[in-house]
Amino acid sequence: MDRENTVIDYDTVVDEKYRIYASISFAVLLLGVGVPLWWHTTAMPRVPLPYAGIARLSDLEVTVRTKLIVAALSRDRADTLARDITEALKDISIYRLDVVRRVISSNLVGSAFTHHELEKIASTFDLGVGQLLLLETNNLNDAVLVGSKRTVYFSTETTSRTLTRVLSEWMLLEKSLILTRNALTDPTVYNLDEENRRRFPPSPAYDVSISVVNPDPEKLTVLMDLRSMAEEYVEPFLGELSILSNFSVKSQWLYLLPLDVNPKRVPDSGPLGRHFALPEDVLPQLVTPLEKKLASQVSLRPTINFVVYTVPCDNAPLHIYTRSGHRSKVNANIEAFLSPRWGGVVLINPPVEACVAAKSNEPVAIVPEQTIVVGTFLTQLKLLLGIPEPKFLNGVTTVPSVGLKLRDWEVDALLRVRTIEQLTSAKLTLQSLARLLREIGNIVVTDVVGDRIKTALRLAENSARQLAYGDLAGAFLSSKEAFVTAEAAFSDPTLTALLYFPEDQKFAVYTPLFLPAMVPVLLSLKNIYRYYFLPTTNRA
Repeated sequence: MDRENTVIDYDTVVDEKYRIYASISFAVLLLGVGVPLWWHTTAMPRVPLPYAGIARLSDLEVTVRTKLIVAALSRDRADTLARDITEALKDISIYRLDVVRRVISSNLVGSAFTHHELEKIASTFDLGVGQLLLLETNNLNDAVLVGSKRTVYFSTETTSRTLTRVLSEWMLLEKSLILTRNALTDPTVYNLDEENRRRFPPSPAYDVSISVVNPDPEKLTVLMDLRSMAEEYVEPFLGELSILSNFSVKSQWLYLLPLDVNPKRVPDSGPLGRHFALPEDVLPQLVTPLEKKLASQVSLRPTINFVVYTVPCDNAPLHIYTRSGHRSKVNANIEAFLSPRWGGVVLINPPVEACVAAKSNEPVAIVPEQTIVVGTFLTQLKLLLGIPEPKFLNGVTTVPSVGLKLRDWEVDALLRVRTIEQLTSAKLTLQSLARLLREIGNIVVTDVVGDRIKTALRLAENSARQLAYGDLAGAFLSSKEAFVTAEAAFSDPTLTALLYFPEDQKFAVYTPLFLPAMVPVLLSLKNIYRYYFLPTTNRA
């Protein structure tokens, strides 16, 4: 064999080795460092979320545990009432009643003849938020007297059926709770009732706006102190609902804002020989022009509007007629109506005698009866917040409310409804957000959003647990925070920051940059493979 053919060119071997080393270094830098770095820097930042915990919210059982104390004059009477009430309310799935029997002395309640004295006796039971007391007494004229606290007083002849109706239709309101929960969960199947359609949606804060409208200031002079009305009546009333939300009371005067409808002229036998009829069907048309001028849209918080509209003599007296053709009036000179989830309007007619005696160039003075106006507004406010008027029950009366104050059991009923509403809304918001983030992979999930989702989930679970333990106040506060936190996570602006830059656009932008550099490196991998894994004679 020729020796020259067997001698390997040393310089050729060294050059080939250096070329292989260079190819390896390029491949490592590009494929091992460049591509992972590019993938990491262009990937959507998404913190891990508790998808399993959010999915378990569908199976979260919401049960309102309520302690009910039955205090009767004998053990047999207490046992019978407790057994009958428990049996009558056993099918209510949303409630779990803990009925406690107590025996009280007849001498203790026999000396109590007024509701003030009865309230003193009831205060010795130390009832918590959401708890109820049925107290038997032998000095009642009616079958049942519902107190201003959390006590229902009943006589010795009162049946368990009457007490059950009072509990169910006035205090527990289980039908409203179940409908609220079901309507939020599946709105296509369950329709909201009048109470749910009227009630304002939950919010951590509300604006209460009181407006006085004078459509013709040249002919009308309205004497009304809005500041004193707000400070003496409205603000103390709202202070009792401070646990529910933060309320901000505002007031304003509006001028030259006539009615947007033409009331029907109706002849009558009055001093003016006519009055004007405003059908109930056209009342929503009054709200639209008022809404444009009330400036309620300047606030991000929901606004509960209350409007005092003074009717000029040209359209007075103005009366609202129901669909059945009857007049609906609050007072001789006051008419009122309520607009669901908006507010209430009070129409104040000037005195007929003043309109008859007034000359064409003299304004008519209107002095509204402040207590009637405030009472109407507060009644409307209770309905708008979710405190319904108690249904009429034969033989059942209530302790007179002092200064239009709320009763404790009314506030408790409102807390139950709001807790169910906020807890269900928070659950649905978290589930919708989790479903959205799973379906769209290029949505940024920052640490702030992730923390809000985890916090809302924890608060929702805590609220359901506190309800099951009977802690109504704690359950409400937890549900309120869960609702607010879930809404903040869902509406966070960072969630939509990169929706305009989907995955296909990312590859379309970066592929022209990387492909020219990738082709030589990928082809060099073939040479690396042949150099290390093939015999020398097969490398050609």
